Amino acid sequence: MISDWLGSFFAMLDALPAWQLYAVVGVLLVLETTVLIGLVTPGEVVLLAAATTVGSAGEYAALAGVAAGASLVGQTGGYLIGRRFGPRLRVSRAGRWIGEPNWARAEAVLQGGTGRAIAGSRFLAVAHSLVPVLAGTLRMPVRRFARYTAMGAVLWGLVYVGLGSAASAALRQAAHLVGPTVTGVAVAAVVVVLVVRAVRKHRAEQAARTAEMTVLGDVEPGEYPVTRSR
Repeated sequence: MISDWLGSFFAMLDALPAWQLYAVVGVLLVLETTVLIGLVTPGEVVLLAAATTVGSAGEYAALAGVAAGASLVGQTGGYLIGRRFGPRLRVSRAGRWIGEPNWARAEAVLQGGTGRAIAGSRFLAVAHSLVPVLAGTLRMPVRRFARYTAMGAVLWGLVYVGLGSAASAALRQAAHLVGPTVTGVAVAAVVVVLVVRAVRKHRAEQAARTAEMTVLGDVEPGEYPVTRSR
């Protein structure tokens, strides 16, 4: 079933004209940080899915270029929103929905103060959508922001298109093994959960018996209780 689903998924993406696929990727990546839809649909997922269609060096370069350009445009939009609305956005209803922990995580990235931290924020889930807004709010020099944001966008595009393309090649060649592998992993996970629960239950019962016997004065605290025959 899983292999059939993967086959259908790859066939659907392969059937799309390249310009349409790249246009969809570009629009979603722009919106990801401009209107913060990246908090719901991360750009990494979109780019990895699109990268499964890459079959040549030219397609790799084209998709990576689209990803880098769209990411830079989107993050610049987020920066301008931060400069325009400032702290009001953070305390607004939308800002409260985003959650203070996410804002604090993005703020911690900027407090690093290095260009590498700004460039690396593109690889951080959720934070990469908020870092540009906070950079604009803090009035970071636009040239500094643009330089390191462009660096991060280019690296991000190259890395994720490469990962998606490599994963696609492996899955297409071994799709028939995906189903049994997933089933095996699921069974192993269930067994581990059951074992952990059984161990915890046994320890809890031991602790309860120890506490009971200690209260009755039959054993000293910390002494292993001996079960008496009736």
